[in-house]
Amino acid sequence: MNDWNEFDRELMETVTDLPPAAGTVRAVTPWREAMDRILLGLCLTCFTLNFLYLQYLLPAIGTVQLYLGFRTLRGNNRFFKLCWFFSICKAILLFTSFVLNATPYSDVLIGLRTALQTGIILAMLLILRQALRLSAAAADHATDRDPLLWAAVWYAALIALALFWPEPGWVVFFLMVFAFYRIAKSLHGVTAELEKWGCGVRASPVRLSGQQFQMVYYTSLLALVLLCGLLSNHIWLKAEPTEQTFTTAEEASRQHLRELEMPEEFLAQLPEEELRQLAGASACQYLENEETSSGNNKSPRLSGAMVYLGGGTARFYVLAEYADGVPLFWQNLAEFANSSTVRWDGACYLSYEKDGTAYRTIVPVQEATETVDNYFTGPSESTFIRAWYSFPAGAKNRTCLFICTQKLWEAKTPAADYYYDCIVNFYRSHLPITYPYRPLTGWESSYPVDLTQFCQFFQFSLPRP
Repeated sequence: MNDWNEFDRELMETVTDLPPAAGTVRAVTPWREAMDRILLGLCLTCFTLNFLYLQYLLPAIGTVQLYLGFRTLRGNNRFFKLCWFFSICKAILLFTSFVLNATPYSDVLIGLRTALQTGIILAMLLILRQALRLSAAAADHATDRDPLLWAAVWYAALIALALFWPEPGWVVFFLMVFAFYRIAKSLHGVTAELEKWGCGVRASPVRLSGQQFQMVYYTSLLALVLLCGLLSNHIWLKAEPTEQTFTTAEEASRQHLRELEMPEEFLAQLPEEELRQLAGASACQYLENEETSSGNNKSPRLSGAMVYLGGGTARFYVLAEYADGVPLFWQNLAEFANSSTVRWDGACYLSYEKDGTAYRTIVPVQEATETVDNYFTGPSESTFIRAWYSFPAGAKNRTCLFICTQKLWEAKTPAADYYYDCIVNFYRSHLPITYPYRPLTGWESSYPVDLTQFCQFFQFSLPRP
């Protein structure tokens, strides 16, 4: 009832003549703010601007304005109450969608969520039309025009354009702009229609003010988005304490690799399962990236080894050793980027120390075939092996061992002297959070990353058959 007390007070202070001047009653009518909120909310939720995060900010503002407007008018008739119910659904749906956008699950039911958001706006336009018509009849006002019906028609046309032309050209773009102009003009027509109404609609009492509700809604939404974004951009991997106990066969493999001149510090990084694969190795070459071995302490020290297994097959190992103090809690990506050979059997291991205990983590590896546009040869299919990883906070002596098996040539036609260009990229994200969530994708990333590349030629000789 505070709204009506305020209404009486303003009438006493501002109205000196009876009848009051045109527009004076409307200016202090307590439900005018509610209708202004509703019309603003409809405008902000009927279109999107995909820059400067306006595609998130404007719908969030518009959704809250819709809820606050219909909350005030919910007691007038059943249609206003139904609109209020839909505004609650829309506020919950938008809250859920924005939180999901900060996680890897942003695509979950995205089609259904988009359809519900669109359907709610269309339903609101039609139900609000009935609510105002019923209120006009109760106040003995005849409606001269039907602007909300036209707003619904033009909104349906906007939806059709978006569905049938998801990548619009200039013609469709101008049609969409024109449709939104007609929606805005129709909603402005609602304001003109309400000029005649005076006190025809009453405002329902509320316990939580609009300012307080907005503060609670926006603060909780921002807090959850930030929390989910921070947690999602750290890749959670299970680690086990390192307890290497080599069998006789594995010790024999280690000794054989020493004889093939694999350095002891590199050999110490090989887990038991790798030693078993290398028991029959016939050649080994170890190389180190000279450019990253000194200089920028934020770049890992890179070294690699190629172990020839026979039959035109080799096992490649690239080791990244990170200096203490380099932030690696967020996303990191290792990628075998060669495009001329067939790869399979990839693996990735993280090693680190924390609280005096050594740990090792097995990182899931993904293989993907993509079309790469080469400047000299044109588009071609290439297979990539990738591993995403993060180190826990407080980890020391951090290393990443990235591995894959490659078919160098057919077993029947070996080369006497073979050269192989091994290219492995290591990416490190600069940002603790990206919104919406995007996994680190290397050089195609739309946010800042550090790139350190291992690019070396391996050479070895085999006796001719």
